[in-house]
Amino acid sequence: MRVLLCLLLAGIFLPGGFVIADTFVNSQTGQLYHGYATGNENAGLSEVNTIEQGLVKLNLSQSKTTRDRMGRNNTVTVLSIPAEIILGMETNAFEKAVKEAASKGPLFILIEIDSPGGRVDLTMRMCSAITKTFNCDIYAYIKGGSNGGAYSGAAAVALACNKIYMAPGTAIGAATIITRDSEGKPVDIKQVLGQTVGEKISSGWRNYLASLAENNNRPAVLVKAMEDKDIEAVEVIENGKRVFIESVNKKPGQTIVKTWSKHGSLLTLPAREAVDCGIADKIYGSRQDLLQDQNAPSAQIISDESLDKARDLYQRIEKSLKRINASIDLGIKQLEATQSRSQALKAMRSIINDAQFVLGLKKKFGDDVPVDEQKVQEFLNSVQAEYDALRTAGKP
Repeated sequence: MRVLLCLLLAGIFLPGGFVIADTFVNSQTGQLYHGYATGNENAGLSEVNTIEQGLVKLNLSQSKTTRDRMGRNNTVTVLSIPAEIILGMETNAFEKAVKEAASKGPLFILIEIDSPGGRVDLTMRMCSAITKTFNCDIYAYIKGGSNGGAYSGAAAVALACNKIYMAPGTAIGAATIITRDSEGKPVDIKQVLGQTVGEKISSGWRNYLASLAENNNRPAVLVKAMEDKDIEAVEVIENGKRVFIESVNKKPGQTIVKTWSKHGSLLTLPAREAVDCGIADKIYGSRQDLLQDQNAPSAQIISDESLDKARDLYQRIEKSLKRINASIDLGIKQLEATQSRSQALKAMRSIINDAQFVLGLKKKFGDDVPVDEQKVQEFLNSVQAEYDALRTAGKP
């Protein structure tokens, strides 16, 4: 049985409250710089690209910083997550792209999302790349498309961002861990691993989502309800303020204003409701509307294509595997049909080369290459042994 979304969730850490900005004032000397931190640090000093003196090294713990875009470049880097999060090579590209984009001082990084989610381990790596980026704001734009929003792991990626913006008609939520059985059908992880182990993993993922929400001042209980269908999340008024809690925690005298999720169903929020409850920040009909409202209408858009290139590479690998599989099948048929020693050696040599190529792909790209490395190695060893025996048998 193939489990796509299973991992050990332990030792989760989300950096919070430490924001490096764009105006830097030394708290001891009063020296002022305008610019942006590149993210490079050494011996307690951080590189800051400044208007005043170019690249300087500052002890940021001794600086009062203000996020005001002073000295930033009039650019916006755009990354896209348009499908499932299932490729390690795509995640590698995402991590690298976020780090490199932030180091170049754009006004902000915009991650456009239209995804049903994917593997939890890869999702967490994407979220970590975002939360660890202290030197640049990162916004999510759930733009809509064939998937209609950000669900499961894609919702987590959005929650990791400083701001969440949504297009009309999109949704966010349904973030439970789903696995696939041997037939490829989606099933709850508890059905695969059992109630005890499944709940342990689900609980870790649920609390991770809540931490992402809290890190950006979003109602954590609503995010938990996106993962756990048994949570009934309600809104009450407490001291004149809106408060979101589980219904079982309602105090005497508190009046429920609205029930956001009911027992038996995962919470999924349409754009307007997501904004109303504070999960999302605003609705924009297009990227240009977003840029206009975020004071970046004239910004140069830098579309990062590294994720697209990673997906294209994967498709080429898929085609190569199909070609190699056909080549091996043909080689085996030729081997079975031939009565010539030289032809048999030639057929086996071709099979060996194909198997070695597959192992090379597996070692380089890991889980992205859907083959059993041990079985391929065993097959290669078997053919190699037959090849060596036949070649030796023909020697005087």
